[in-house]
Amino acid sequence: MGDHQYLSIQQLAKSSLYPFTIGQLRHFLACRHRNSLNKAVRKVGKRLYLRKDLFDQWIESQSNHGGGL
Repeated sequence: MGDHQYLSIQQLAKSSLYPFTIGQLRHFLACRHRNSLNKAVRKVGKRLYLRKDLFDQWIESQSNHGGGL
């Protein structure tokens, strides 16, 4: 099994790799069951984390859906 990197919403918002604000990320997560982001989300206790490789794939897949980020 490969090692996976998990990031919190705060870590993603602070990262220079992603152009999203905390508000945008929270919106994506609130709609995760409709926008297919739930595949990248891991819930640990009450906290949500995003698996980086699956989140990156999700971002790339959005360009194929008319840029619906």
